[in-house]
Amino acid sequence: MEFDKCMMGRRSVRSYEDKPISEADINKLLKAGVMAPSSRNKKPWRFIVITNKEKIKEISGKVKDSLRLLGGIYKERGESSEDVIFYEAPLLILIVAEETSKSTLIDCVLASENMMLEGYNLGLGSCYIGLMNKMGDDSDYLKTLGINENQTLYCPLIFGYPKVWPEPKDREPQIQKRID
Repeated sequence: MEFDKCMMGRRSVRSYEDKPISEADINKLLKAGVMAPSSRNKKPWRFIVITNKEKIKEISGKVKDSLRLLGGIYKERGESSEDVIFYEAPLLILIVAEETSKSTLIDCVLASENMMLEGYNLGLGSCYIGLMNKMGDDSDYLKTLGINENQTLYCPLIFGYPKVWPEPKDREPQIQKRID
């Protein structure tokens, strides 16, 4: 696929078919992630791959519990009976890392963008799930997911075959200043 088409066409998808993603495609997503640039070539990221539907549903419930406790604008999402966290996606990939420098977050985000672009290239929708980061520091639960005490969850990503592809939107750069 042409890179421009991939970059312009990728959108956050929040409605997925009940269809598993092949192991070969999961490996392609992970390979795309590790090909991202990283500060001093440290490659701090580690990946937790979750395809078990019940586990994804359980994590969604934990995130909802946290949202209810936060209240305010999050309360309605936390009380929803729908899967308004992972949107019934068949694949959840958690990008975690030990914080080795101020660049660790950026490194993980770069890996996530590579993975989402590769997902689009493979015909998969994706979405960065920032709400999972509202879960707080429930280290006992995070350990059950394979996240060590010295690691931080940086990028929760979902992937799946979209029920509907969102239409690409035309965006124009907002140049604050140009110095020639």
